[in-house]
Amino acid sequence: MQIALIDTTPKPKVYPVSLLKIGTWRKSLGDRCALFSNTVPKENGFDEAWITTCFTYDMAHALNLARRASQRIKKVKVGGIAATLLPDYFESRGFEVHRGLLPEAEKMPPDYSLLEERPTYSITHTSRGCSRRCKFCMVSRLEPDFVNREHWEEDLDLNAKRILFFDNNWLAKSYKDLKDDTDKIKDLVKEKRIETIDFNQGLDCRLLTEKKADLFRGLPVDPVRFAFDNMSEDKHLQRAARMLVERGFQRFSYYALYNFMDTPDDFYYRIKQSALLKEELGIGVEVFPMRYQPILEVNRNRDYTGKHWTPRKRFGFMAILAIYSSSGQISPVGGRIFTPLEEFEFWFGKDAKEFNRLILYPKIRLLSQRKQEKLRLMRLRRKLAEGHGKA
Repeated sequence: MQIALIDTTPKPKVYPVSLLKIGTWRKSLGDRCALFSNTVPKENGFDEAWITTCFTYDMAHALNLARRASQRIKKVKVGGIAATLLPDYFESRGFEVHRGLLPEAEKMPPDYSLLEERPTYSITHTSRGCSRRCKFCMVSRLEPDFVNREHWEEDLDLNAKRILFFDNNWLAKSYKDLKDDTDKIKDLVKEKRIETIDFNQGLDCRLLTEKKADLFRGLPVDPVRFAFDNMSEDKHLQRAARMLVERGFQRFSYYALYNFMDTPDDFYYRIKQSALLKEELGIGVEVFPMRYQPILEVNRNRDYTGKHWTPRKRFGFMAILAIYSSSGQISPVGGRIFTPLEEFEFWFGKDAKEFNRLILYPKIRLLSQRKQEKLRLMRLRRKLAEGHGKA
């Protein structure tokens, strides 16, 4: 049997590891597989199409690809995160849906030969599930049991020099399992010359202890990622950063959820910690603001507004961020004009009150553009002054 494996993510940033695992499994049964990214086979000849979905707000796009595939392929199956959460969206339109993980594929290593080019990184999970039940997160529905995976290294392409760990909550493991993982990582660094590892989904700062922090010694984690999604993580994030700075780590990043149950005031407090930590510890800190969108809804406009926000405030913050950063992250570095804290306050206000005034300002995009130009002129004058001084 010939199977078309179709990834429906509109702009994929990483390869679809689940489809590569399915490819290995089906090939072991004698099937032939081919991978398609955001498209369907142009030619006939495939017996089945297996389609994976990710974000629920992209489900209309996934449905369109499933319909196109069904015009050429007799049997079409849909699975993945979005289809598992909202199976009726596809079943009511006549498609077969698989819910959750495929146990047979989960045991298999990815088939990297399905990719057009070998990746420069590997993706793996050392665990499934999460010990927490955060209301904004669907992991408890998708992977209800927290399970340790012992042979995760079999997922790796050992020619790649970077590993992305996609665990939902790596630090929720027992100390013994964490020790086994870190010993394995250190062996890979030594024997396979792994250069960088990245706990890409973020570490739970509340679960980092001095004993667990010691396990990080010698690990090439870059950057160290945490989550600061609500005020329950306050003090824990700062404490965790200090612990790892004491152990030699210098580059940090954290996710900051907003537009959920938070207020603009506490969101301002959380993102400002990037500048405060940089000034206190002399480290690099980046913040990735993550705008909440209800997951169990198919909303292509993505225009949800949280109970403590307004559309105008939501738009105002997004307008500032768009001018401040092309990458969507907040990373106050400071320099010869500003300290990191001064740079942050230049863009986002000196306190929560000023932040709220900014995001409500009717012409905030124009104001941000003027700030950008003002900053450019300040840098130019500083450069000219320094050049004159040297002359």
